[in-house]
Amino acid sequence: MKIRNGFVARDVGNRTFVVAVGELSKSFNAMITLNETGKAIWQALKTDTSIDEIVEKLLLEFEDAEKELVKRDVIAFVNKLDEANVLEK
Repeated sequence: MKIRNGFVARDVGNRTFVVAVGELSKSFNAMITLNETGKAIWQALKTDTSIDEIVEKLLLEFEDAEKELVKRDVIAFVNKLDEANVLEK
C-alpha cells in the first residue's frame, strides 16, 4: 500500500498538513494534520510498503516505543487513511 497520487504533505511552522492537489482536490475537500508519528508513517507510505515494514521503521526512529503499541497505532492510522480513500493498494 502507498499514498495515492494527488496528495502532498507540507510543513507550516511546526505542523504538517496533507492536502489534495489537482483533480483530486475536487473530490477530497479535507485537510489532514499530522503529528510527529503520523508524519513518519506518511513518509513510509510514499513508497509501496506493509504495516510490518512501517512498524520496523518507527521502532528505529522512536527507540523507546513498544512494538505492540506502535503496531496498533500504525494500523489505526492506516485504516483512517484507507477510509478517507488516501491509499492505493
